[in-house]
Amino acid sequence: MKKNNSIITVFILIILINVNIVYSYDYKEDEIDYFFEIALGAEYGNAPPLVSKWKEDLKIKINGNPSSKDKEILNQVINELNYLLEGKIKIYLVDTNQNVDINFVPLSDFYLCNAVEGNLGFVTCYWNDNVIYKANICIATDKYISQEIRSHNIREQLASSLGLLNDSWKYKDSIFYQGYSETQYFTEIDQKIIIILYEDKIKPGMSKDNILKILKLMRINYEINTIECKLTLGRNLLWGSKSALGRQMLLWGEICSGEANVALGRQMLL
Repeated sequence: MKKNNSIITVFILIILINVNIVYSYDYKEDEIDYFFEIALGAEYGNAPPLVSKWKEDLKIKINGNPSSKDKEILNQVINELNYLLEGKIKIYLVDTNQNVDINFVPLSDFYLCNAVEGNLGFVTCYWNDNVIYKANICIATDKYISQEIRSHNIREQLASSLGLLNDSWKYKDSIFYQGYSETQYFTEIDQKIIIILYEDKIKPGMSKDNILKILKLMRINYEINTIECKLTLGRNLLWGSKSALGRQMLLWGEICSGEANVALGRQMLL
């Protein structure tokens, strides 16, 4: 009996020392830098370098002549963004009472979005005190424009309408890349900056300095909670059987450490 307890104790200590904690507030420096580059201010106009974001749901009305593929991609992007937003706000299609118009029109009708010439996709957002309340999106449908470009522009402009109104030369595969791109997905860093923007503690009108302080406090608080969680579960693990150890690893994985420990806990229950 003592031998088994010793083995379990050593095993627990190895786990506690070596497992990397994964949590939503663990934003890397390059992700935070990219967030500031894309989220503060806007590419066009004279907006100050402050956060602008929605506080209500995005209700999208489709106008113009979208292809069946356009509609498919629009629904796909809406689903992906809703997943990243985690219910903090929702995006959905409506027939009336919209606050977002997405216009599938030729370039000659881009005046609907007050578009800057030279763009095949464009979004104009309107806000009060940096709270976005309305957006107009234009997607060019001229015959020479491929479906790949249209699909890319749907993804880019809808993501931008959340308040991510700048482009960058930094990452060629990013949906926010400044140069020519036909990217058809959100990269990991794209997803992270969307998540950062809609953190509850990130408020409309915040500056870079405000946000850095918030992110630092969030990280410290979460690390404290993670340590407490590890200590509590570690104590329980010291007194458990292999099956109990597996159950605790599942709990630890779900609360403290993410998918790696969930998988490990399942294996230990077999």
